[in-house]
Amino acid sequence: MTGRTEIRVREIRRRTRRYRRRRENRELFSLTAFGLFLLAGISVLLHGVQAPGVSAVAEGYGSVLLREDAGAYIVVGIAAFVVGVTLTVICIRLKKKKTNRTEDAGESEEQT
Repeated sequence: MTGRTEIRVREIRRRTRRYRRRRENRELFSLTAFGLFLLAGISVLLHGVQAPGVSAVAEGYGSVLLREDAGAYIVVGIAAFVVGVTLTVICIRLKKKKTNRTEDAGESEEQT
């Protein structure tokens, strides 16, 4: 390749990486916002359903749990779900960083 072609190819790769990063950040932001809305919606629903001394769920074990102050169990369950999602996102990001490093190393080897 000529010098100008190499410069153009490098610029195209640089812009492609930048656009991919922007898209990934947008997707991550959207997923985070949807997760927060979901969490807020669940908390509003649980707050409306939970009434002391009144069985809110007809003929089910859930009514016994809600009547017996099992709100802590619900909070722990939601917190465990959020922690699981967070760890999954972190693992995916670390994996992508690792593959990006190997790709960058491969690109530098191609240039030499």
